[in-house]
Amino acid sequence: MKKFSKLHRQIFAITTTLALITIVIISISIASLLYTQGIDNAESVLRNKNRSVTTLIDGYVAPLRKAVEYTGSSASGVDHSRFREQETKEKILSLFEILQNTIPNIHYIFAGYEDGSLLINNYTAPADFNATVRPWYLAAIKSNPLISEGVPYQDINSKKWLVSFGKTLLDADNKIVGVISIDAGMDAIVKALAIRDEKYPTIYNFVMDTQGKILIHPDETLPDTLHQQILSHLPKKMNASGSLSYNNGDQKKLAHFDRIDELGWIVVTEVNLADIRQPIVKTITLTLLMIVIGSLFTTWLMSYILSRHLILPLKRLQQRVQEITEGKDELGKYVFPKNEIGKISEAIEKLTEKALIQKNIELKDKNTLLSTISHTDQLTSIANRRKMMEVLHTEVSSYEQNQHPFSVLMFDVDHFKHVNDTFGHDVGDQVLIRLAQVVKAAIRDTDTLGRWGGEEFVIVCPNTDKTMALNIAENVFSAIQLHNFPLQINITISLGLSEFSDNHSLESILVEIDQKMYRAKQAGRNQIQT
Repeated sequence: MKKFSKLHRQIFAITTTLALITIVIISISIASLLYTQGIDNAESVLRNKNRSVTTLIDGYVAPLRKAVEYTGSSASGVDHSRFREQETKEKILSLFEILQNTIPNIHYIFAGYEDGSLLINNYTAPADFNATVRPWYLAAIKSNPLISEGVPYQDINSKKWLVSFGKTLLDADNKIVGVISIDAGMDAIVKALAIRDEKYPTIYNFVMDTQGKILIHPDETLPDTLHQQILSHLPKKMNASGSLSYNNGDQKKLAHFDRIDELGWIVVTEVNLADIRQPIVKTITLTLLMIVIGSLFTTWLMSYILSRHLILPLKRLQQRVQEITEGKDELGKYVFPKNEIGKISEAIEKLTEKALIQKNIELKDKNTLLSTISHTDQLTSIANRRKMMEVLHTEVSSYEQNQHPFSVLMFDVDHFKHVNDTFGHDVGDQVLIRLAQVVKAAIRDTDTLGRWGGEEFVIVCPNTDKTMALNIAENVFSAIQLHNFPLQINITISLGLSEFSDNHSLESILVEIDQKMYRAKQAGRNQIQT
């Protein structure tokens, strides 16, 4: 069951990893989609509220502007150029009263003339009153011949928001003789601006002019102040509308705006971006939590099903193959499922029984070959450095246990670089191959010759003292001198030898014979140092 549990954990780990990857991909996609939809929905809410307020303002102001247009035109039946005549004054005041009774939003309707006089119902202007210097008069003069832009202001007495529209009065020669102006209450507009939204509590509306000056705002302290943060983001196109985002202090805002150019107003509806993100994040979190729980449950279920229908038969197959290899042949013990896994299991069982002996033989041969390759120098076919170290370790161990003497010889081919440089590396390789053959024939069967590296060779001589080792070295020298190497190249060697003693370690004797070999080279080469 231990191995089964491990396999089960592996399957569970794989399925869990795949599930997590899938969860991450799906989560990113869903989070992105939900966030985009959330922002789009918020922008839609802002846009609808903004259009609602804008439509309200348009519908509210339209009759007022028409009244101004009508009062100042000849269609009203009044000739304002004769404003000094009493009869004309009475007609004008009567018209004012009719309009005021017809349009309930009108608070004041009045006319100011070029001589500074003011004509208005139920109000007597102060003696020093001069209509031509009043803001409404100057705004109409500036906008001539059009109706002046709406100028919101708070009434001094009632503190209510009013808006003023004016238009120049012309005589028959199109000369300005005065200004007709209507002041209307803005209660309905202010009320519409102050409406809050349950889903987005921080949403609100305000009105500003084209210079960024706030005209109407739910916060009574803000009118007549500039809103530079949003003004810098607004396009200059006429009748433009759209969405934008900006920083207002430490708050990130999302807003929709609509320009009413005939009034010179910009209606803005904005909300704190954090107010929008909070429900989006909540929705994303709940959605992702459901996905994670569902995915992990599905992963567990898949793991359980796989363990019952796939892992368990494979486990039984593994146990059956193991018993066959161990010689525990109990036929009929296992009944594999009647599916593809069962068929594969039966085929593997038969194949294992037939091929086991042959595979064991092949494996043994391959292991033997591998061992030979790992201990043989590929060029000279003699022992390599690894094999020589094993031989040396064996001899050192034998000496320490039984005091069996042994000697080590190390020699180097003299001027071998000159051979390579003169005749080429291929000839140099042939020289090393031939040298190994000559030396191996000159030493005893009990001795081990190995290539230490490059043109350096080592001979390990078991049960050999220094005197016997010197005889072996002289035999090697003689064999090399008598041998005809390729291209009649004259080959000599420099050799050092030592007998292992109690004062030696494996490392120290190798250092010692290496030093002796180099002393032989320094002394003129082609000699033995003992």
